Amino acid sequence: MADYGEYIGIFSIDHLIYIFGLIVVAAAFFSNTSRVKDRRRTITVVILIVILLQQLLLYGSYYFIVGDETGFDASVSLPLHISRINSLLGILYLLTRNAAVFRVLALFALFAWLSFLYPSQVYGVTHPIGISFFINHVVTLLLPFYGMVAYGKEIKTGDSLKVLPWFVVYLAVAYVTNMLTGGNYFYLQDRPVFEGISDAAYIAASILFAYVLFKAGELMYRKVRPLLD
Repeated sequence: MADYGEYIGIFSIDHLIYIFGLIVVAAAFFSNTSRVKDRRRTITVVILIVILLQQLLLYGSYYFIVGDETGFDASVSLPLHISRINSLLGILYLLTRNAAVFRVLALFALFAWLSFLYPSQVYGVTHPIGISFFINHVVTLLLPFYGMVAYGKEIKTGDSLKVLPWFVVYLAVAYVTNMLTGGNYFYLQDRPVFEGISDAAYIAASILFAYVLFKAGELMYRKVRPLLD
């Protein structure tokens, strides 16, 4: 296995590079919303290509660099971290423009803010999975706003309650998969916080936290939406 160094620390040089890169892309997007709307067909195709290339980079890296002797380790390589779920939701949304998919995409994306600002088990800028992390999170964080600008989508009152059951389903799948593979999807095993509490308490706290996060995100999106017209 190639040695690409340790995971990055919070506000390390690599982390600051990721943050700066997000700010640059976000500034370019929010300062050109009228152009984005006018050229949405081309931009949508470009975003789809970027997501697909990021998926190839991620899973190619897991197969050739991180995988075991079989070339694939199900404990780390499955698309079951929530950021990877969002990549798939992003592809589905851009192809269908489905409002229900947009709801889940926009509210699940809120978790990406947490993992971007407080990176856990993230590689640096010289690691292909680190590059994949950056691309994935920039797209995930900005795609809800792109949907609002380019296609007039919006988050409505009560959408947090509509999306919460999907989070519960995701959490159950991640938990069972961790049991079967020894993985750490949604960081349910090697936890960034509250390591000492039981699984049941941690899962209950995760669901409660998700609801509060979704509700806060619902309010945020509703306030931002008129500013993007």
